[in-house]
Amino acid sequence: MASARGRLKVYLGATPGAGKTFSMLREARERKQRGEDVAIAYVETYGRARTEELLAGLELIPRKRVPYRGTVLEEMDLDAVLKRRPKIALVDELAHTNAPGSTNEKRWQDVERLRDGGIDVISTLNVQHVESVNDVVEKITGIVQRETLPDRVLDLADEIQFIDISPEALRKRMRHGNIYGPDKVETALANFFRPGNLAALREIALRLVAQSMATSRAVLAPAEDVLVAISGSAKSEPLIRRATRLARRLGGLCMVVIVGSAGAVKMEGYQRLAAQLGCSFVSLGGSDIAKGIIEAAQLANVRHLFIGESRQAGLWSRWRKTLADQLVDSLADIDLHVIAPEHVTPPSDVGPERRLPEELLRAEQRAGRRSADVRVYLGYADGSGTTTAMLDEARRRRSRGADVVVGAINARVPASGLATLEVLGGPDAPAAHDRLNVEALLSRNPEVAVIDELNGLDTQGRVRAESLARLVDAGITVLGTLHLLDLASVRGSYAPLLKERAPGSVLSDDVLTRIDELEIVDVTPAVLLERLRRGEIMTPADAARALQAEFRPQILSALREMAFRLIAEHTDRRLVAYMRERKIEEPWEARPRLVACIPPRPGMEPIIQRMASFASRTSGQFTVVSVRPPRLSEPQRRWLGEYAALVHRDQGEFVSLYGRNVAATLAGYLRKTLNTEVVLGRPHHRWRPWRTTSTLVRLLEDIDVHILRREQPVPPAKAAMTPTSGS
Repeated sequence: MASARGRLKVYLGATPGAGKTFSMLREARERKQRGEDVAIAYVETYGRARTEELLAGLELIPRKRVPYRGTVLEEMDLDAVLKRRPKIALVDELAHTNAPGSTNEKRWQDVERLRDGGIDVISTLNVQHVESVNDVVEKITGIVQRETLPDRVLDLADEIQFIDISPEALRKRMRHGNIYGPDKVETALANFFRPGNLAALREIALRLVAQSMATSRAVLAPAEDVLVAISGSAKSEPLIRRATRLARRLGGLCMVVIVGSAGAVKMEGYQRLAAQLGCSFVSLGGSDIAKGIIEAAQLANVRHLFIGESRQAGLWSRWRKTLADQLVDSLADIDLHVIAPEHVTPPSDVGPERRLPEELLRAEQRAGRRSADVRVYLGYADGSGTTTAMLDEARRRRSRGADVVVGAINARVPASGLATLEVLGGPDAPAAHDRLNVEALLSRNPEVAVIDELNGLDTQGRVRAESLARLVDAGITVLGTLHLLDLASVRGSYAPLLKERAPGSVLSDDVLTRIDELEIVDVTPAVLLERLRRGEIMTPADAARALQAEFRPQILSALREMAFRLIAEHTDRRLVAYMRERKIEEPWEARPRLVACIPPRPGMEPIIQRMASFASRTSGQFTVVSVRPPRLSEPQRRWLGEYAALVHRDQGEFVSLYGRNVAATLAGYLRKTLNTEVVLGRPHHRWRPWRTTSTLVRLLEDIDVHILRREQPVPPAKAAMTPTSGS
């Protein structure tokens, strides 16, 4: 009887040094202690002492030595691992390219062989190696990453666990010599490990994991397929990746279509990239590009079409019908995305690093006193390990000579868990377990204060989080923990399931603005449920209740996804400021900033609703702009008021502009704001030179234009899509 195929668990990180290998080895030791058969097939420690310590006691399968150009390279010995056949094999660096002459070109292919042999594999991966985001990584960092991994490998992983670390913490780890040797530290900090690079990579990784969870949940919006039409131009590869990312976010498939000939070499390259990304590829003959694209889109029944049309220049350009105009008129039931040409100034070319505005302000406010900040470990469910992560960091800081004091800690933490740490008022002080004594902490004035459960109370009956500003102003750095369900917005969404949740203050989401470093302590729902069954989180009676409420697998997955998106949004604030400071002109679409234009007319609700839905499904922010005439009638004022309320209800921004020329006014607004995409309703009329849609496509050379499909008037409650003003 054939053995079951092995499972794959991937520890995903945003950058080198995040702690992926360390976490993998720590899990291996825990499994070995439980009696499971674990062996190391391949691990790279890079001389990091804390990582090497974890190798002790674990079986190491000898590596295979491969002669290559006068030297010897060491690789995983695939045959030896298959022969040994452990229950669990550790295989570091999943995207690695094997030495020439190896059985397989890529290590992920070796892993597939192990899984076919019934061996479970635990591996590691950095986000810059994922093929679909390869161009985004290059755009942000200025570094070309040639070792990539097909997205399907990550899609088919049984578990993805993210190892989070804030940019600030990673740079501190680098300075302490925990990642590279002293001779490489300054070079790394000034290049790849710049704050903006780290923030961007972290946000890409956070959203990638959130996206993978969204597509695996049982409750999903209908999948929407994407077609991308390319030519032989240099922008075709980025266009394919852009379309693929949208298809993945929408849970659909992506088809690449090329009309005409691009040359054998380019054609082969496009086919190879499409295969890497999991896209189908079709080459169509003929010289009528528009006709070929229209027929392909209709035949494939896609919902989105991507083109990378070059904007036409010249005196008579507005009087000529463009490819976009032809597609708008012929494909009314498909969203059309006209993608702006890329013209990026790579980060490495813009001179020395400049500090973010909020960092400069904070430095000025704290001048003359000890620097301090707030680092919070976020968990999406009880048992995530936030308190353990916080205490581990406290011990690390103490070992480096910092003055660390535990101000408040979860009462369930045993005395052994506080070993080597000073507790405010002594180890038996009730304040350390029940209430935070803020005045005593200020009097003690440590460098670092450990405050568990920021929604707990202090000795005055106030919420602990309210004291963060006082402590930081006094020069005290705070290490804290926070539960996702302690935030008002999240608790409200899940209120029906949380009637019996342990009491505790619900915090306004504004608390996130007081946090300098927010890290998720990630653990997969499967691991959480196993901990629950082993009695490590709560009593059997509480566990039985939780399994019917917040510990239902589907709820855990949704909460985990929400936690990833929340931290990505927290990271995004700094990333946007970083991009503005460094004058990176090409907006980064990992978190789209969308703008829709509506006129002061009735019937605009469907556009707003579709805008909000699209922004939600693509993790974007959205703004609705109305360009109005000098005077508004009373009905127009009422309509705009209703639209503004609808936009705000859906967490968007509403902006009212004055202008006689809709296209020119909107284009001027978009140039002043960092937006990635303008969204327009479907025009009523066929092409005219002065049509707003055509004018905007021509004017907006550096912003994507998204023209919504025509909504069918079924059910009757949903009105047909109304065009933008001036159409």
